[in-house]
Amino acid sequence: MPGQLKILLIEDNADIREVTNLIFEMHMPEARIIPAIKGADGLALMKSESPDMIILDLGLPDMDGMKVLKEIRSYSDIPIVILTIRGDETDKVRGLEMGADDYIVKPFNHNELLARVKAVFRHRGKRGAARIKEEVKAAPAAARAVPKEKKIKMDVSAGTVQKNGEHVKLSTTELNLLKYLVSHEGKVISGDDILTKIWGIEYVDCLSNLQQYIRHLREKLEDNPDRPEIIVQEENGYKIARNAVDYI
Repeated sequence: MPGQLKILLIEDNADIREVTNLIFEMHMPEARIIPAIKGADGLALMKSESPDMIILDLGLPDMDGMKVLKEIRSYSDIPIVILTIRGDETDKVRGLEMGADDYIVKPFNHNELLARVKAVFRHRGKRGAARIKEEVKAAPAAARAVPKEKKIKMDVSAGTVQKNGEHVKLSTTELNLLKYLVSHEGKVISGDDILTKIWGIEYVDCLSNLQQYIRHLREKLEDNPDRPEIIVQEENGYKIARNAVDYI
């Protein structure tokens, strides 16, 4: 169906898969559920199906769902909603810090699931948010060319950053924030969008939190944090200056 949304459901419980599929059939018919029982299956379907969103269980039979989340976040910005029995606050914070857009604890109400999924799509602005690193590789060479003297280098897959050839130690949140900005190189991202992506929807009003982490990154990456040339603030948000970071 043209324009159909594809939601990859990585969940080993057959009852949850059936109920979730029924919920979307009845209340969000424009969405099609693509089921995966194992983490490895989900990772493969992520590449072959190019879904618009992932609903991810953490208790998978072959690998921890956090590892699936980490792997996907190494190359894609696709919206991810964790749906799990793990209700511990530590797990929730960890999942959100690793890049999940939302975290729902089982048992769940179907209205809540639908509302959370729609909210994530709404905050992302549109469907098809799976910006995969291969798209960068496919861009014209001239558009990706970077000056040899570039000071900041980032290996997105490895999660490493260097300044002038020296390793820069970043926290998980700082690294996720930098990855998100780099994935939108040259584009201004609103503070609300950044907060929703990095910390979760419930932190959308915590602008001071974002400002603090932007400051931390500038202190580690900029020659003069008070006159930033890499992480630039615009009226509506922040951006990574084009060609400021050499990333692979």
